[in-house]
Amino acid sequence: MGVRYEEDDEADYPFLRESIRQRSQRAGERTVKQQAVRQQTPRQPTAKQTRNARQRQAAMARRKRRMRRRKQLLAVLLCVMLVGTVLAVCHLQREQNPADGQAVSRDMSEGRSFSLFGEKIQGIDADQYEKHPDWTEDFLTISEYSRPGDPLGEVKNIFVHYTANPNTSAAQNRSYFENLKDMHDVPGASAHFIIGIEGEILQIVPLDEMAYAVKGRNEDSISIECCYKAENGQFTQETYDSLISLLAWLTDTYGLEEEDILRHYDCGGKKCPLYYVEHEDAWRILKQDVQEARK
Repeated sequence: MGVRYEEDDEADYPFLRESIRQRSQRAGERTVKQQAVRQQTPRQPTAKQTRNARQRQAAMARRKRRMRRRKQLLAVLLCVMLVGTVLAVCHLQREQNPADGQAVSRDMSEGRSFSLFGEKIQGIDADQYEKHPDWTEDFLTISEYSRPGDPLGEVKNIFVHYTANPNTSAAQNRSYFENLKDMHDVPGASAHFIIGIEGEILQIVPLDEMAYAVKGRNEDSISIECCYKAENGQFTQETYDSLISLLAWLTDTYGLEEEDILRHYDCGGKKCPLYYVEHEDAWRILKQDVQEARK
């Protein structure tokens, strides 16, 4: 056994050659098994690796908390902005009127209204409203006798009236309507506009509110009172020209046709406006003039 042998001796001693091969094979098998064990056995992290992993987890947790706080802050800011907008609109729409103690809107008393989806003036888009003919706003005080403050839901017709009070101005007729709340002897009377003898236009009721002008039609119509001088009720040229301009703008604004312009006479039979009740041809010409003014 301790005798050294050469490779040539394997031919003489085949059991040696077999023994050597078996040892090599077993060594290879042990190596494979050791590698498999190493692969299956998890490598234990070092202290530095554990510390770095904990630091990464802590940093990620901090980022998540920051993102969550930012989202919460953004949500709070959006809520504050929304609540502020709603409160601002409510403040505009409900202010205390010191005169009679009723909760009314300052904008309502000025004939203006607003929408969260765009500015509106008297219920009309601001761009279209700015195209109206020149007039002076002098709104009546809200009362059950002339300006109830009730909303005007839609506009189907425009009524033309005359004041039945010759040689009076638009301001004087406006004062009459205003004083009805003090006299208490008329159930209700007013109009949206009064056109004076000199052609001045006075607006006394906003276009998004009802006026007391045509019984049974106040909820869906706009009324215009016209001053006059002649005994037959014919308007001055200045009054007529302003009336045509106003009618043209109103029909364009509300998508109406000339046939939608009516006399007070056409709803109830009252001879108003007198001249255009007694002169049908003049009434047809008036509507033709409105049609020309719209072109």
